[in-house]
Amino acid sequence: MTKKITENFEIFPWNENLEIGIEQIDKEHRVLINLLNKLANSLTQERNIEIEETFNELAKYAEYHFKSEEKIWKEYIVNKELLEEHYKSHESFLPKVLELKEKNQDKSYNEVIEEILLFLIRWLAFHIVDEDKRFALIIKSLEDGKNIKEAIYETESMMSGSMKNLIETILSMYDKLSIKTINLIRERKARLRAERELKKINKKLEELSRTDQLTKIYNRRYFDEQFNLELKESIKNQKLLTVLIFDIDYFKKLNDTYGHAKGDEALKKVSKTLKNLCIEHEITIYRVGGEEFTILFSNKNEKEVLALILKIQTLIKELKIPNKGSHISDFVTISGGLISIIPTKENSIDSIMRLADERLYKAKRTGRNKIITI
Repeated sequence: MTKKITENFEIFPWNENLEIGIEQIDKEHRVLINLLNKLANSLTQERNIEIEETFNELAKYAEYHFKSEEKIWKEYIVNKELLEEHYKSHESFLPKVLELKEKNQDKSYNEVIEEILLFLIRWLAFHIVDEDKRFALIIKSLEDGKNIKEAIYETESMMSGSMKNLIETILSMYDKLSIKTINLIRERKARLRAERELKKINKKLEELSRTDQLTKIYNRRYFDEQFNLELKESIKNQKLLTVLIFDIDYFKKLNDTYGHAKGDEALKKVSKTLKNLCIEHEITIYRVGGEEFTILFSNKNEKEVLALILKIQTLIKELKIPNKGSHISDFVTISGGLISIIPTKENSIDSIMRLADERLYKAKRTGRNKIITI
């Protein structure tokens, strides 16, 4: 069993350089960054609905944040030109995202989201450390007694030189980090995809190992496994264990008369018909030999078992599979032996199947086309 990968990626880690000093805005910026990281991690799951839901959640919260932020700026800053420039930055956000979606329609859905993620990280990092930081510094200057012009001038002075270099360093750092993280996400997706494929292959191999390839019903190996489990449960709980073993009468004659292809066809028809019956009644049929089959009657009482045996015989007759080589009918018939027992520790699969075999051979000796139940 493969180990589930549970690690999450931080495509946009929070650090103190992103704090602008206004508690509400810093808190909302953290939420936006968490949503960005959530969107990045949803890419590894390759479930488009989940990705779209996270993307919409991010867009909706961004819209809320912009309004909340603008309300705060408006309380302190009376310079309309400055405010309008900032509002335009907000207004350009979603249209730019939609533009990226539209122009990349030739790419896969995940590739589009990856490109949008890289844009969002660059945009949000610049928005926080440059645009919002400026407004926060202006407000601080105003609170220190400066007028708006003095506050703007002081802020521009502070945001130039070493501060500008710091901003560029931060933006460059996030660019490189986000690209590396996207590559890690792609690697994780490839691993998850490989794990899923491996699970499918293992499941297929497991099915093949317990399925008869001609008839597509369970094989002797799986019968032995299941019979062993049923036997242990029946011994433990002292419940009835019932098994039917039967085969097609004069099957060699059918092959000799019509050829092996027709023989295979007959086996498939019998198997398909009885498999459908067994599924309907929650019992299981197995092919345990060339033309030999068994059925385990789990959780069935004697009356139910006898009714099902009658149904099995009727369905086989209704198939009207030609078998002119048969000495008892022009069509395929079956002979079988049924054993019902409340087993003890002295019983084994071999001992129980030996009793069923004895009744099968008795059916053959006494004319075939019958199932011996006692």
